[in-house]
Amino acid sequence: MEGGVLTVDKNSKITYFNRSAEEITGFKQQEVLNKACCEILQSELCENFCPLEEILETGKPVFNYEILIKNKAGDEVPVNITASPLRSSNNEIIGIVENFRDLTKHRGLWGKLREERNKAQLYLNIAGVIIVAINENGIVSLINKKGCAVLGYQEDEIIGKNWFDLCVPEDAREERKKTFTKVMAGEQDEVEDYENIIMTKSGEERIIAWHNTTLIDENGHIFGTLSSGEDITKRKQAEEELLQSEKMVSLGQLAASVVHEVNNPLAGIMVYVKLFQKKHREKKIQEESTEKQLQKMEKELDRTTRIIRNLLTFARQSDPSISPNDINKIIDAALLLVRNQINLENIRLEKNFDLDLPQVLADFEKIEQVLINIILNAIQAMPEGGNLAITTSVAKNTIVGDTRKDTVRIDIKDTGIGIPKENLKKLFTPFFTTKEKGKGVGLGLSVVHGIIGKHKGKIEVESEQDVGTTFSIYLEVSNEKKE
Repeated sequence: MEGGVLTVDKNSKITYFNRSAEEITGFKQQEVLNKACCEILQSELCENFCPLEEILETGKPVFNYEILIKNKAGDEVPVNITASPLRSSNNEIIGIVENFRDLTKHRGLWGKLREERNKAQLYLNIAGVIIVAINENGIVSLINKKGCAVLGYQEDEIIGKNWFDLCVPEDAREERKKTFTKVMAGEQDEVEDYENIIMTKSGEERIIAWHNTTLIDENGHIFGTLSSGEDITKRKQAEEELLQSEKMVSLGQLAASVVHEVNNPLAGIMVYVKLFQKKHREKKIQEESTEKQLQKMEKELDRTTRIIRNLLTFARQSDPSISPNDINKIIDAALLLVRNQINLENIRLEKNFDLDLPQVLADFEKIEQVLINIILNAIQAMPEGGNLAITTSVAKNTIVGDTRKDTVRIDIKDTGIGIPKENLKKLFTPFFTTKEKGKGVGLGLSVVHGIIGKHKGKIEVESEQDVGTTFSIYLEVSNEKKE
């Protein structure tokens, strides 16, 4: 045969070496028998990841992989190798047979292959995103320059290492390994797009937006994943700052309203306090009437405490936490902060809540921010007063993006001035505003749209000038039972 052939036993000791193998390597058969394969071929692949171990374990051949080996004289020789399990008469794997061809004898093919490889490597290195390939065992087989720069490693510090042990934070490591194993076994589909945290060499955590695909050979066998990732850490930080900034704008609008809301119960309490002082001086305190008056004071103080606590909760900056929540409770928390403003503007509030709603997957504070933003816009759209109706209901098989899911729907309907048709498409565009100069920078509805998108929900708007506007929000139903 023109190609070199060698066989090894289960301990990787060479048991056969043909004449072409002698010519390619420069070793004679008697020099290599019973010696380890890696001692003779001396490939870098032997140090990082030996495919022979995989073949012995799975019984599946490995086709056409190119490596550089060293011949007896110490010169590097490019070879193309196919390795298959060697079986006994009763089909037991007893070793491996390797077929390898000297690519220097096919200089045109090797030159073209090398040229294409260099070109591909150049494309990978100038890409502005991380590109990483991981085999079915979680071992990194390829990474580009951007990936090394983000992670802080040299290429030889990553290639051949386990991705999960090296680059995944310890608290998420086992869970991601389990998911990867299921994907490689075909038990779970690879998620094409997602965000997660990786850990750099210095221990810093970075947020990466990944786009992934599984690698499948000609026999339909999954042998790894290829991923491109964008470092969005700074963008995420900017988004959080924008959310907090917009929250502060809403907070400023709420401040005057909350002052009135708190002043009313405090004024009532002050009246009762003066009444008690007067009765005490006159020694006319009656037990039954006193108890009722104290209960009223307690109720008003409790109301004041809830308003202030809710305002402080809304104002503070917190980490996002999506969990099962009762949407009716979130709406009530938002209304607590804006109710006095609704009353001051002569607006009639109508609540149509479905009390048997399933819980939704939501960040309580973020959705509260969404609702306050939309309600404040509705109030501003009714300068002469009007009606504000908030309705909750179940919306099954709702199309969100490319999927159908069960959702809870929240409709916020006003009888305000409405929105011109030409502005409806621009409504969620950053910095678009129809408000007077100094009344807003146009980030409110853009932020709202972003928050709902992060919740894998959707928001729609219908409006007619001089009739009113309805915002409809759809949030994914939680599978957890409502407590």
